[in-house]
Amino acid sequence: MLIDFHTHLFPDKIAERALAQLVENTRPYRSRYGETKPHTDATVNGLAASSRAAGLDVSVVMPIATSPRPSETINNFAAQVDALPGLRSFGSVHPHSPDAMKELERAASLGLRGIKLHPEYQGFFADGPESVAVVKKAASLRLWVLFHAGEDIGMPPPVHCAPEHVARLCDAVPEARIILAHLGGYRLWEQVEAMLPSLPVYLDTSFCLPNERGEWERFCRIIRGIGPERVLFGSDSPWADQAETLAAAREFLDTYGFSAPEQAAILGGNAARILGIGVADGTNAYS
Repeated sequence: MLIDFHTHLFPDKIAERALAQLVENTRPYRSRYGETKPHTDATVNGLAASSRAAGLDVSVVMPIATSPRPSETINNFAAQVDALPGLRSFGSVHPHSPDAMKELERAASLGLRGIKLHPEYQGFFADGPESVAVVKKAASLRLWVLFHAGEDIGMPPPVHCAPEHVARLCDAVPEARIILAHLGGYRLWEQVEAMLPSLPVYLDTSFCLPNERGEWERFCRIIRGIGPERVLFGSDSPWADQAETLAAAREFLDTYGFSAPEQAAILGGNAARILGIGVADGTNAYS
């Protein structure tokens, strides 16, 4: 089974406007990160077509609650996407929202498997009190929490989710089910390699393959250090092409000698456990 664990889409009526705004946000940072362009129209149909063309079985959507206003609309839409063939979705809450705890309960009741938090866009540090409270509540509901980790190509410093923040968060909430996007900390590779293998977290590969080919040897050390059983393939569509990213992932895994079972785990098996796909008894990835 092939699963892209990190993608994005928007309701049809706002997708074009949302994409244009996000592209504009990256303009001041293009000298550092290069040109950014979407590879789909970021609608349900656009992602579904891209996923099929790449030969993927499932694409997982990661929405972000960018405002402290109540997140019901976001999570209702996430639940609708989660029920579509070939798609799954996490939900989201804003850690500064007074309704965050109640909305976490509602997200769980909708059948969502987790939430996405983006410390840069939502304006909090991953080890801050509001984050700790949300992650603790999510853990009590058996929800996964996926964090944007490391630099963001559309936001200025400081980085709000670096390995040091994650280490303190894990100390504060040892029962947490944490997934770190962008291989644990985009462009903070030395800290990721030094600190994350000892922490009980999962990593996704989004926006790293093929965008950071010069770091592949280090990525191999990171994945070997944390264990292939805790790594999830992700593209970050529409900001990367799913087919191209899957091809790069396969090239990377072949180049660095990952076994067939390890490749199957990274490219979908680990994600299937988290999502409960094909696991009749409900076993989760921490069992």
